[in-house]
Amino acid sequence: MTEDPVFAAEAQVKKPADLSAEIARQVEKRPNDRVTCRRISGDTYRCNWWAPASISGYDNPAMAGLTVTTHRVRKSQCLNVTRASQELLIREKARQ
Repeated sequence: MTEDPVFAAEAQVKKPADLSAEIARQVEKRPNDRVTCRRISGDTYRCNWWAPASISGYDNPAMAGLTVTTHRVRKSQCLNVTRASQELLIREKARQ
């Protein structure tokens, strides 16, 4: 049985690792932030910083402990991320 040379070449191409989880752990965040990060393509990632919504708008602030905390995206950013040795090089992607 002969192997398709195109398929064999594609199988040998090493796909870059998805660094989303590492990026979410390493980016700077505020104490109550939750960071989500998703690969868009190649070395481009979209990160969202989620923060608890303010309770100042509640008509009864004493109820705050009984309500479900909702989070809102306080910051969203595209990042270019590559690995150099054991470290991640994280750069803000230029806006287009």
